[in-house]
Amino acid sequence: MATGQPGGMYDRHGEAYAARLERIGLKVELKPTAGSVDNLKRLLNEDVDVAFVQGGTYSLVEDSGEKIRGIAALYYEPLWVFHGGGPGLRSLSELAGRRISIGLSGSGTEAVATALLRAHGIPVNTPNVERLPNPVARERLAQGRLQAAFFVTAYGDPVIAELLSQSQIRLLSFDRGPAYARTFPALTPLALREGTLDLKQNLPPQDVTLLAPAALLACRAGLHPRVVDELLKVAQTIHGPGTLLDPPLRFPSREGLDIPQHEAADIYLTHGQSFLSRNLPYALLRWTLPARVLVISLLVWIPLARFLPELGRWRIDRRFSRLYTALRDADRRLGAARDAAELKMALAELDRVCAEAEPLCQKIPPGRQRHLYDWRIHVDFVRSRAHARLAAMEGAPPAS
Repeated sequence: MATGQPGGMYDRHGEAYAARLERIGLKVELKPTAGSVDNLKRLLNEDVDVAFVQGGTYSLVEDSGEKIRGIAALYYEPLWVFHGGGPGLRSLSELAGRRISIGLSGSGTEAVATALLRAHGIPVNTPNVERLPNPVARERLAQGRLQAAFFVTAYGDPVIAELLSQSQIRLLSFDRGPAYARTFPALTPLALREGTLDLKQNLPPQDVTLLAPAALLACRAGLHPRVVDELLKVAQTIHGPGTLLDPPLRFPSREGLDIPQHEAADIYLTHGQSFLSRNLPYALLRWTLPARVLVISLLVWIPLARFLPELGRWRIDRRFSRLYTALRDADRRLGAARDAAELKMALAELDRVCAEAEPLCQKIPPGRQRHLYDWRIHVDFVRSRAHARLAAMEGAPPAS
């Protein structure tokens, strides 16, 4: 499972998922990464099976082979833009020329920050724009070495709590939230009321509007359906109760999932957990799909195994039926011959029929050789009668 920066929310959630999945027999190896885009690339390269991904980043990778599938949206992870010193910023446009951090390269923070800054006419490939890990960006912002920093993470991230508690650092409010949402569909405006995060310290100290993509769970397209079911069970346990920003029972959800959905996840979220998934342990549940395939195969192959020999017998009978039809016609011509010349022509026709039948006779399986010998006996009987008539017509003794 690809997570994110050490100590970040993806990292913490990865540990929670691993602990619950290992209880049912699924061993999980966590892979710290730079973030969402890095995670998507690892899925494409099949370096990992499952990954946490920020909504809106799937379009940044080339998945022409359809190797990535979405499982569910898990929770809102807002974009926090903190800035220090002076009056509060009213727009991202005011960050032009300032020293800022937009997250690690390959992270979802970098992706959304780049898109927003470019929409405000601010280039991101300049010395003023740095790509720092969240803890380093927090430290430099507190020291005044950065004038602003972007973070995309859940409110429970310790970096966010620490920055909110520092009076000299301010949080940007995206007052034009609906306009941003129309331009960037993956971003949902969230109203964060004064004191919501901490009543005692009154955090935030005033109402703010944040822009929030959804945190997603993604996987390889070939991930076993039963593993997908177990991941969704864990997701319901962890994210279903809701948070200060997420309503109860809102997640996991199909809404906000901008990655083509895994079929098993679609069934689970649409129709609910199956009876077997509810009542069988994973050690048995993982074998239900192979067992289902085996049962269906038996239901198909047992009748087919009985039908195929019958089909073979029918084909052989049909071929010999045609041969006997030809033999009957030849026998009638031999019987209707009025002189030796006409009888010889009819015998030549019988020989031709036998020659044409010989390749077919060579293909008769051993178990059906009786038909072949019956045919040859009957041919010899018809031929011997014809030679007897020919000898009588020519006035010679019949051939033995």
